Amino acid sequence: MKTIVALCLVAVALAQSNQEAKIVNYQYGIEEDGSFAATFETTNGIKAQEDGISYPGNVPESGNYVRSGSYSYEWEGVTYTVTWTADENGFHPEGDHLPDFSHTREHIGEVEEVEVSVA
Repeated sequence: MKTIVALCLVAVALAQSNQEAKIVNYQYGIEEDGSFAATFETTNGIKAQEDGISYPGNVPESGNYVRSGSYSYEWEGVTYTVTWTADENGFHPEGDHLPDFSHTREHIGEVEEVEVSVA
């Protein structure tokens, strides 16, 4: 769900830069096994695709999605592309213009939950 929200925010921000942009291609399908695939493209060059599958948990409101996809857009003559995966370990974007954080967890260790109190 967080991934979809992130992709929507990117699409909205980019679409606001060109108020005349229209969706020229949108496809979405979901299968009986819980897998799905979606793609869209706009007139101002934004493209995105995503696919994944749902793995239900043993109790209601539990389980996991494993998803992957990409999106691209043009900004000032340069096309930026992000490919990503999302699973029980979080959202993992990759792109030539993004820093590589793949090694971060091994340097800082596991992140612990900390309670923050506001005075």
